[in-house]
Amino acid sequence: MDKTLMVAKWFCNNNNTIQTNSYDGNVLLNKLCYYAKAMFLALNKDIIQKDVEAWKNGPVLPYVYGKYKYDNLLNLDVKIELSDDEVKVLQIINRLYGYLKADAISKQTHEETPWSTLEEKVKKQLNPIISNEALLKEYKDIMFELYNDYKDEEFNEKLEIINGRYFFLTPDITLTDNEYSELCNANYDDENVTYYVSRDSEGNLIVY
Repeated sequence: MDKTLMVAKWFCNNNNTIQTNSYDGNVLLNKLCYYAKAMFLALNKDIIQKDVEAWKNGPVLPYVYGKYKYDNLLNLDVKIELSDDEVKVLQIINRLYGYLKADAISKQTHEETPWSTLEEKVKKQLNPIISNEALLKEYKDIMFELYNDYKDEEFNEKLEIINGRYFFLTPDITLTDNEYSELCNANYDDENVTYYVSRDSEGNLIVY
């Protein structure tokens, strides 16, 4: 059963960047669906059956692109019928790639062979299909390893985007105004890094 629309809607519901209809949101959504397809294939679960094409900004699922841009996917009533194992894959992909900005994740896919080997065709605007075989060749081992690394983790953090940076907060944390200001003004060098926030035994914030 092709569950592409369910997967795309799940990411819409669980990633703040995608929740405002925008070009960047569409780019990120497509890359998340792309990496999710790769992980599902690595696990012998072919539930994203729509084609992936190589476009100028990286891999794109035209079906998902159109649903988001033209059919108002954010407001579509989509019944998400995914197993716990399938949702776990989406949680892992969202954790590992969902914090990236559109240009950063596009650049990342440009450096990977499923897209880079088709670059000349992309320049000619041929929109070549990225095959499942190409995805498995590039990602099978790493995606299988990542799934096993994260499959037992509880993904119950709250996401806060503060001054352009992504912070995952443990469920017990509610930031005070001073703490929010502290995170906003902190000198973090890399905007493309996800930070995790918890408290020590004395109640002080720990950022790592």
